[in-house]
Amino acid sequence: MEQILRAFVRSIASQLHPRMLALLIVPFVLAIVFWILIALLLWDPITDWLSGSVFTGNGVMDWFWTLAATIGLSSLREFLINSSALMLVLPIIYATALVIIAVFSMPLVTRHLGNGPYQDVGRRGSWSVMASLWNALSATFVFIVGYLVTLPLWLIPPLGLIIPWLWWAWLTARLMRFDSLVEHADTAERKALIDRHRRGFFTLGLVVTALNYVPPLFLVTPVLSALAYSHYSLALLRERRQVLEGSQAIEQV
Repeated sequence: MEQILRAFVRSIASQLHPRMLALLIVPFVLAIVFWILIALLLWDPITDWLSGSVFTGNGVMDWFWTLAATIGLSSLREFLINSSALMLVLPIIYATALVIIAVFSMPLVTRHLGNGPYQDVGRRGSWSVMASLWNALSATFVFIVGYLVTLPLWLIPPLGLIIPWLWWAWLTARLMRFDSLVEHADTAERKALIDRHRRGFFTLGLVVTALNYVPPLFLVTPVLSALAYSHYSLALLRERRQVLEGSQAIEQV
């Protein structure tokens, strides 16, 4: 846990670097454009489907809307439709920002740190846009499906806060652990570190995604996540190599 908190604190300090502050702008603008397109293409179909299939019916549903209207809550149905639509679109919005950071911005983050506090951690891997993109798309698919399937559980307090947080943390860990290691670690090192520290990667995801509940800090969560995971992963990689080098030195004596 100490390594996780150290990585998080270091990520905050790294976020204040001019290059990392500039990194907030481009992905955020790209995400905004994508979100606008999503809203234009999906909002009306989603709200129409919710209105016609979920919030309309005979019997109890009609009685409930009639009762709501008689007590002055005639706009309740429209409010619930829009709120439900937002809950359906939200995972796409969050996943988009993370994917943009993971695929296109993570190389800048790891190289920035690799040329700074982790100069001694050699680059034994290679950056691959296709590998990163495949990791991002497969993780996002699981995230969106799982997110939507568990939506009914949100009606059970306090699961409405806990479940999305768990899914955000899972997606963040799945994306960032791969991209933060791919350039510096070879395939064997990357696999070994992910297998051994899977719980640590997920816990770090819980820490950084908790900021999503603190507006406007959620705007910096994607880039801060990239920095936190890069600090965490490169520190683990450095430690692993030092241990192996020490073991080899003992064997040679």
